[in-house]
Amino acid sequence: MGAIRLVRLAPRLDLTGCVVAAVLWWLSFTPSLLPRGWLMQGLVGGVCAASGYALGCLPRPVTRRWRAGRRAWLALGVLVVPGTVLAAYLGWLWQRDLSVMAGVAAPSAVTWPGALPVAVAVFACLLGAARLLRRARGRAVVAVIALLTVVPLSSALGALSATLDERVTDVPAPVEATRSGGPASLVPWASLGRQGRAFVTGAPPAGHTRAPIRVYVGLRTASTSEQRARLAVAELRRTGAFSRKVLCLVVPTGSGWIDEPTVAALENVFAGDTAVAAVQYAALPSWLSLAAEPDRAEQAASDLIDEVHRAWSALPAADRPTLLLYGHSLGARAAQAPFGSADRLLGPVDGALISGLPGGDRLRPVTSPAYPRLLFLQHADDPVVWWSPRTLLRPPDRFPRRWWPVVTFWQVSADLLRAQDVPAGHGHRYGAEAEAAWRLVTAGPHRRATAGPEVTPGQTPATGTASFAAE
Repeated sequence: MGAIRLVRLAPRLDLTGCVVAAVLWWLSFTPSLLPRGWLMQGLVGGVCAASGYALGCLPRPVTRRWRAGRRAWLALGVLVVPGTVLAAYLGWLWQRDLSVMAGVAAPSAVTWPGALPVAVAVFACLLGAARLLRRARGRAVVAVIALLTVVPLSSALGALSATLDERVTDVPAPVEATRSGGPASLVPWASLGRQGRAFVTGAPPAGHTRAPIRVYVGLRTASTSEQRARLAVAELRRTGAFSRKVLCLVVPTGSGWIDEPTVAALENVFAGDTAVAAVQYAALPSWLSLAAEPDRAEQAASDLIDEVHRAWSALPAADRPTLLLYGHSLGARAAQAPFGSADRLLGPVDGALISGLPGGDRLRPVTSPAYPRLLFLQHADDPVVWWSPRTLLRPPDRFPRRWWPVVTFWQVSADLLRAQDVPAGHGHRYGAEAEAAWRLVTAGPHRRATAGPEVTPGQTPATGTASFAAE
């Protein structure tokens, strides 16, 4: 039946396109970074098949003179059915093994075949949409589409940002004077946003000798990132943060979210004798924030580092807290981006922890001996680390899985949706390694014991100490 139906559709389809679509469909069942269920596998398979069909139709101007006969379509139909069954069965075995390694429930053998009709439906929808766009030619159509989609995009993103940031939560304001939004705080509780409220009210673990300081300046607290950075310094002074053993600057993700387990791990290592400060620069999910305003995160990180370092440098060398920098996900990209090299990053801080950096490590290596510690945390199965448009046509360096053109890109894109839905130690969750990471970062001598000459923002000193202002 499948072969006969394929023959009937032959006049409407391109044979070469169907062949490439079938190959990419089969390859979509190969394992990627994180386990997939039947629904996600169906979506990935349909998108891969549609991409394969588009690629197969590229040489159509050359092959259109040759019309595929009935036998060619029958041969393709005979191959597609058993090939799909075999690929689906192997895919289920691979996903079961991945699930065991990741510590999540394996896909059921009963529901797994549901991936096949989902893939067919996705392929048909994408093919139909492509044909409608091809028929709707002309600049007028493009202009109408732009007016309906692109033009209102910025206002829509702004409304979404405000909605996400102002979402009402039931979290009460902190009562500790050591938290932003609490008594005598310079940051109003109403201006913190939902992510800031969650961070400053994070419950400190028992056994601390001092109450940890948490400073957070929300997106609506001030109009510019420079003003928010200055307010963060004022909050640090108010709470006595510069008298703590450790002061850590955190660059949050695009939504303003901060990984609580990693911050709590730092507070555990130093028994609460810590201060952590963060400034919000956006309220959208990281990928939307990066697409809408790619430089905003880097500017906010640079402003915070400059303002805090200026106040920190004014203290006597023996009285300075150990100054650390932490960034996760888009925050990791923003934390290290202004420097360009490890030497420059280690100029203003005593140590840095960068976890889940999108696209991998972009810093040039250290070119001179340095006591401060710089540590990158990267899981082999973290899709945030590996995802890039370049994976469409070439494999990433040291990619842990077999790479296939086009297919791997769509697989890793699907993995992004589950990056946080796995146990700690997998995917985009780095809390399990956080305490050991902080001990490594803070091991050995630091600047408070071997302070160099003062550095003004934007100036590279003749002594070789790295400049810390954004390039």
